[in-house]
Amino acid sequence: MLKGGRFQDELTPIEGIRLESNNRLCLLIIGDGFVSTYPLPESGDLIIGRAEDADIPIDVASVSRRHALLHVGSTICIEDLGSANGTFINETRLQRGRAATLGPGAMFELGSTMLILQDSHTASRPRRIWTHGYFEARLEDECARAERSGGSFSLLRIRAENKQAKTAAMHELLLSTLRPGDILASYGPDDYEVLIVDATPNESRQVIERLERRLEQKGAAIRTGCASYPHDGRAPELLMAHACAQVDAGVGDVTAGGIIIESGVMKSLHKLAERVAASDINVLILGETGVGKEVFAERIHALSPRAAGPLLRLNCTALSDTLLESELFGHERGAFTGATAAKPGLLETASGGTVFLDEIGDMPLALQAKLLRVLEQRCVRRVGGIENRPIDIRIVAATHRDLESEVQRDRFRQDLFFRINGISLVVPPLRDRREEIEPLARTFIEAARKRQRVGPIELSDKALRAMQRYEWPGNIRELRNVIERAVLLCTDGVLTLVHLPSDKMASTFEMMKMKLDYSPPPQPPTPPRAREAPEPVDLKTGIQQRERELIRDALERAGGNQTRAAKLLGISRRTLITRIEQHGLPRPRKNKRR
Repeated sequence: MLKGGRFQDELTPIEGIRLESNNRLCLLIIGDGFVSTYPLPESGDLIIGRAEDADIPIDVASVSRRHALLHVGSTICIEDLGSANGTFINETRLQRGRAATLGPGAMFELGSTMLILQDSHTASRPRRIWTHGYFEARLEDECARAERSGGSFSLLRIRAENKQAKTAAMHELLLSTLRPGDILASYGPDDYEVLIVDATPNESRQVIERLERRLEQKGAAIRTGCASYPHDGRAPELLMAHACAQVDAGVGDVTAGGIIIESGVMKSLHKLAERVAASDINVLILGETGVGKEVFAERIHALSPRAAGPLLRLNCTALSDTLLESELFGHERGAFTGATAAKPGLLETASGGTVFLDEIGDMPLALQAKLLRVLEQRCVRRVGGIENRPIDIRIVAATHRDLESEVQRDRFRQDLFFRINGISLVVPPLRDRREEIEPLARTFIEAARKRQRVGPIELSDKALRAMQRYEWPGNIRELRNVIERAVLLCTDGVLTLVHLPSDKMASTFEMMKMKLDYSPPPQPPTPPRAREAPEPVDLKTGIQQRERELIRDALERAGGNQTRAAKLLGISRRTLITRIEQHGLPRPRKNKRR
């Protein structure tokens, strides 16, 4: 309990550490498949738990929503808040309301998660290069954590360009330059990928510039590509694709050529897009992440009477109040500090063309209201100005969200939804048009080998069958990323199963088998009755019930581990958590300590 401003504990206390103003401490958190570092403030009480509003969130089933309280002051103390699975120090469980003092290097456990208190200045640097599979799992975890906390991080791709950059010393140089807690992995031969965790885009740029300077001093030439969350995207596949595209910029065609149309539904959809393009109606493109919504937006613009005008692309996840006001609307001279000259906004310069609003479902409500006013009045007013300036733009919007559900939950304005939904195009996921997987894969292979300046590459039958069986939760963007790396790994001219992320893809095969093996329990026979009109069948409800059963079955098979359950289902862990909440399923608990 807290007495006289200090914690007292019946346990043998660990020697405390007295904080100085220039001493920064951090928590190293080690869980099932993830490692995270959290810097600590100089003072304050921090809630650790699974709740979204926890000061240090740990989304692990064995951690309670409000598991423990970390007191940071003249000493560091940990107090259990009545958690289900307990707080342990040296295998001794803390009693509720009691606290223990922590010193440098002190280790304690919350359920199945280990935490270590350490000095962030002397924290051990990553001394190993991780596998690509581990990196993908960490990237997905970082996306989920950043979405909960509102934080940011960056993904960095590094490609060695000369002999000096293709040596074993390169590994040590990278490891010694990156910050403690950053994750370095091997993307392929002489190719690396880095997670710059808990960093703003500006902080990430400083890390990259420091790395480039050190490599330049050693005579090593590299090519880099960086994607920041959420500015460049919120999905793992989108961030990876953005970073890879920057690495390949100026080296051949990044988009891998023309449009592949093999399935009947896609042929019909493209014909509809062509007819829609001829008009000036606003278009809403719906579909999962990575299905190619931007391709349709570009096609509508190219086939429209506005083709000679600009196509302005805006990612709504990156929009802020400041960006909307000054960048979209423009400003007059003297409107704010630094506005030394008048500047037209992006919408004003796009007049006569098309504005593509990507991921409009992620736009904050305050910005939705301002955008609605622009669309209704067809004019903008610069910041600091008094004159309305007319604009002539067509809106093509896209989202992976169900906007009707978002409207019902008051997360999206109904009037804006009606304004942008002049006509909607629903792009099916890649798993519903498997006949396009082979031509897409061969097109991506050809484009990738040209960029990487390697000889012809054949696609083995087994590798093709594996790709055709996989569910592709990241759709075409994920397929392109997988092919890019497979071509990098392929050295004998034949792309085989060895070059594919077999662990991730095999998990979907297990899920497919689980779906086939599933049979409902036998029902007792019902007595015959007189004929009557059949009851109406609600298809949507039936699908939701089936999905609920599959999720519950996968969680049971995975022993409550959400990451493994998501792999069984062939979906991301973030999507699984969303589905669990939508279906009202209890959050699983595992590894209970008694």
